[in-house]
Amino acid sequence: MNSRRTSTAIPLLLAAACATPVSFERPDHALKTELQDFQVAQQVFREQNTGVHKFDFEGHGRVTVREITLDGFPGSTYLKCRFHYQNRTKKPVVQSWVSLDVLDAEGRIVSTQSCHLIVPVPIPIARGSYYSDELRTPTYDAYLKEGWSWRIRCVADLEAEEEPLNPPVKRPAGVQHLPPPVIIKDRSGRNRQRGWQW
Repeated sequence: MNSRRTSTAIPLLLAAACATPVSFERPDHALKTELQDFQVAQQVFREQNTGVHKFDFEGHGRVTVREITLDGFPGSTYLKCRFHYQNRTKKPVVQSWVSLDVLDAEGRIVSTQSCHLIVPVPIPIARGSYYSDELRTPTYDAYLKEGWSWRIRCVADLEAEEEPLNPPVKRPAGVQHLPPPVIIKDRSGRNRQRGWQW
């Protein structure tokens, strides 16, 4: 008898639940407003920073920013910069550092990230050669205050002159006829012992 009451009560409850209209409207949430504000800031940044930006650093090379965007989400935003470095110095470059800084309205550094540009094999970056990379620098919500900006910095180490392996020997004062140094090389291998011989 108990099971019979339950079986008739369930369809009645389901019918009553289906007949009650449910409202799915939610009030505006604070996060939604923050996201909309961030999307507006992204659009403004995109409009102000379209195109290619070239920065020449005398004696260090040139950095060309191909694309820079404001990415992330509210509370965790960053600048993403795709760039290439070109050695425009008079010598090959052993290594170079390129930095992307986020600045506040007074020009103080809020955040910075650097790339160490080095060829993975032991050769320098030749004159005229390019090196491409990407930087991501957190903004720490600096974009929320008017007047914030960004900048690129570059420092390169040029290849040093090689020191001669055999530096010239200075003639001592007072010596007239100094014979040249004697270099003995035995490439024949005749003087090497290859074991005992009986």
